[in-house]
Amino acid sequence: MRERLFPRWGAALFALLPLAELLYCGVSTQTAYAAAIASLITALIVAGAAKLAPFTRQYRVPQWALAVFALWPLCRSLSRMAVFLQKTLFVGRSLWGLIFALTVSALLIARVGQIRTAMWALPIAAVAMTVCALSGVLTVADLRVTYLEAPQWGLWGQTGEILNALLPAALVLALTLPEGLSGAAARGMSAGGALLALLCLRTALLLGAHTAALLPYPNFTAAGLAAVGDFARHGEVFFAVPLILCDLGRSAALSCAVLAPMRRLTAARSKQHA
Repeated sequence: MRERLFPRWGAALFALLPLAELLYCGVSTQTAYAAAIASLITALIVAGAAKLAPFTRQYRVPQWALAVFALWPLCRSLSRMAVFLQKTLFVGRSLWGLIFALTVSALLIARVGQIRTAMWALPIAAVAMTVCALSGVLTVADLRVTYLEAPQWGLWGQTGEILNALLPAALVLALTLPEGLSGAAARGMSAGGALLALLCLRTALLLGAHTAALLPYPNFTAAGLAAVGDFARHGEVFFAVPLILCDLGRSAALSCAVLAPMRRLTAARSKQHA
């Protein structure tokens, strides 16, 4: 059972990373190509980095280095999430209040440990992928193939931007994984990245690159066009909530990396006093 469940949890944890980026990505057909390339590169790097996890988990210096490095993607995730919430779902609320609430939520989840956080990631990733896929299916009739463009040289700049968003968090998590999960981490990253690319492509074909460029959160706005009857008139809310949970899961997993050396130090002191 352990051999079957642990890889699924690990894959789900890494699928959260590109799924959370759906909220913040600018959109064009070039973005879709860039997202696919960046996710593939990140998956390959993650597969290699995860093999170094036994070393980083064994010694204090790498653990403290990872804890410090994890603060960068953690703060970035929390601040972007708070700004998104303030501009969309909680208009008029204090930005610092939202950052505080999200930080406390991430730390409370992280207190249960990395394995339980990954367990929590599995249903969240499943729900998010289902909602995203449903949003794409419901808007497929409105897509305009005329908006499709061939890959251009400029997509490498966008690839770099998406790599900058994905890679720091992916490296931190890969270097703190239990042994034997490198393949699962790469599969999760690839699956989430494929959905990120497809949803960006859907939005570009739905809104057009020029319209999407005028919107701060084009994927969020495009999801509102998937309304079904009176029950789901605000399709963008149904779309955003599981993705916010994905970003919260990413923040909680990074918080686990930040807290890991502190927990180890506390455990060592407890043994000394015992």
